[in-house]
Amino acid sequence: NSNTELAEQLAELCISSAQRRMRAAKTVVRKKITQGPALPGKLTDCGCADPMQGELFLVEGDSAGGSAKQARDREFQAIMPLRGKILNTWEVEAGQVLASQEVHDISVAIGLDPDSDDLSGLRYGKV
Repeated sequence: NSNTELAEQLAELCISSAQRRMRAAKTVVRKKITQGPALPGKLTDCGCADPMQGELFLVEGDSAGGSAKQARDREFQAIMPLRGKILNTWEVEAGQVLASQEVHDISVAIGLDPDSDDLSGLRYGKV
């Protein structure tokens, strides 16, 4: 009973640390987008942390995007409205495809570089 003040300080430290850990466990873990370029503005992302559970829906136009956003499951479905029909990649050269803003936005949303075989940055399990 000689060190009651020290014991109280130690108990308060333990309690505050436990409360911080509980708050940290409750926070929703968002997908890490800090590395690499920013996501396209029209992308409505999903809330799941596991990329293999996430689904990306590419829809044609803003009106279809609005309907899809209302009907989606926010937990694992992401919506990206495209500006009309995108470039037909069978009929143009590779340089023209990579210069297209829509193709660039899709590759950024998916998390992959068009010229790379590396799948480590993949953000969705289904597209």
